[in-house]
Amino acid sequence: MEVIFYTSCAFLLTVFVVSIVLAARGNQAAKYFLWIWAALMILALSLMNRANMISHIVAGLMLLFFLYVLYITVRYGMERVDVSHEETRRVLAESNRRIDEERRTLARRLHDEVNPQILLTRNVLKQLEPLVAENARASELLGNASGMLNDAYAEMRDIIKNTRIEVIDSVGFTAALGSLVDHYTNISEKPAITLENNLPKRPALSDASVINAYKIIREAIFNAIKHSNAAQVRVSVQHNKARDTYKVEISDNGIGMKAAARNGEHVGIGLIDMRERVRVLGGTLKVQAADPANQKRPGTKLSFSFSAQLS
Repeated sequence: MEVIFYTSCAFLLTVFVVSIVLAARGNQAAKYFLWIWAALMILALSLMNRANMISHIVAGLMLLFFLYVLYITVRYGMERVDVSHEETRRVLAESNRRIDEERRTLARRLHDEVNPQILLTRNVLKQLEPLVAENARASELLGNASGMLNDAYAEMRDIIKNTRIEVIDSVGFTAALGSLVDHYTNISEKPAITLENNLPKRPALSDASVINAYKIIREAIFNAIKHSNAAQVRVSVQHNKARDTYKVEISDNGIGMKAAARNGEHVGIGLIDMRERVRVLGGTLKVQAADPANQKRPGTKLSFSFSAQLS
């Protein structure tokens, strides 16, 4: 009997140690097993013969030790998850930074190198017009070529405009926001978009902060146009001079994010990008109903704040 008892104890101890090791490495089954074991030990304590106090004390100490080890294991696993999430956030932030820099480089090359070539080519074609005026076919081909060149020039200007983020470098953050609102107002009859701000022409913000804030606002407006079915979108950017902080709000009177999700609209990727850009700014993105009392059209409000001193 003693051999069987000690063999069982050794087996249980081995299972216990192996379960702890597997749980520490993130094995979900091992974690569930340890929790079940803890529940069984608690149940066993309540059924023990109370006459044997020494056995109770030993069992209680074992239970306390087991719960402590389980707590350490869970905490270690959570710390590993937090570290993994933080690494993912750093990768996303660095990826966004590199993409923004590449876009700016591309826009600069298009503006400084390709754009002049198109303009020179257009001028050369204009000089050919009187030379082929008497040839109807040649005039027609030249006119078609000039039209295609003009279309290509307009497309390239639009690409530059979007890639350079509304030429923030040249017109400033505040004017870029106004241009952004005008752009979406011109391409979409609905919703009506209004911009409220108390910003100077060029706020004292780093390039990274300006780009991130601008892209968050742009994504929020785009989502409102595409998903909310709203009649109005309000954009507010307010600068608290005393604290040197900026508060941004984008709200609409649409169907709300839950209704948009039920309709099959996928807004998750854009929202993830906005959250990570807000984190880079040192803030937290809040997403809530703009009018919770309105059950049919609660709308959506996205808001965040950031400090200029951290930019």
